[in-house]
Amino acid sequence: MVVNVAAESKAASVLSKQLQGVHHIGITVEDMGKALEFYTEVLGGKVIIPEIGLAGEVMHNTLLQKEEIEALEAGLDPRSMGIPNLRDGQENLDLYFVQFDNVVLELLQYRDASAQPNSSSAFPAKNPHSSPAFVNSMHVSFYLRDDVDVDEFVKNLEVECQKRGMDRVRCNRIVRVKSEAERQNTDRQNNSCKLFDPSFGDFEGWTLVYCKGPSGEQLEFNQVIHKAKTLFETAQEEFKRSRERE
Repeated sequence: MVVNVAAESKAASVLSKQLQGVHHIGITVEDMGKALEFYTEVLGGKVIIPEIGLAGEVMHNTLLQKEEIEALEAGLDPRSMGIPNLRDGQENLDLYFVQFDNVVLELLQYRDASAQPNSSSAFPAKNPHSSPAFVNSMHVSFYLRDDVDVDEFVKNLEVECQKRGMDRVRCNRIVRVKSEAERQNTDRQNNSCKLFDPSFGDFEGWTLVYCKGPSGEQLEFNQVIHKAKTLFETAQEEFKRSRERE
């Protein structure tokens, strides 16, 4: 079903003129070693800024103040709500900025201060279940080149990650399955959702894959061609022109 949304023309706020765009996207990971391997060796990002062992009063308040206040007002121990103690250095925060061609990812791991960096000793324990339908759930979408065979990419990604022990990296299929064995044995053509029919309207030319990363983070891989690509390129040029006129 195609839905046409008529965007109202409204003046942008003064604040919008102070932005340069989106700088980076952050992902809190369970196993920093595996996360670095996935985003640099498998997907080809480049580490540009590492910072190991962040802690202290200022860092704690900057990152965790709202959550801590909510826990205290509810009469709860902040740690019981998954809030690490950076203030006293019981936990530390490690982070890496990873550069891709058009976006930067920030990988973060909260860990016990006595644990080795780049290990699987994350604080707090990982949530037992995740769903892209959860409120506040976010995902990172990687942009595939126009000449990539998306179904082949999915197969190669899963094979590569399996070799590296990244068993959580699994891509959804477009047909219904009731077991992991069935998912693995679907036909290759079912590896991606291809919106190629003109009935998809502005989405025509979009191919998408939903996939979990090594810490269970929600990822997406997109290929955007035909009408959808033209719309994005046109919008980008119009945005640049509007900024130049300001």
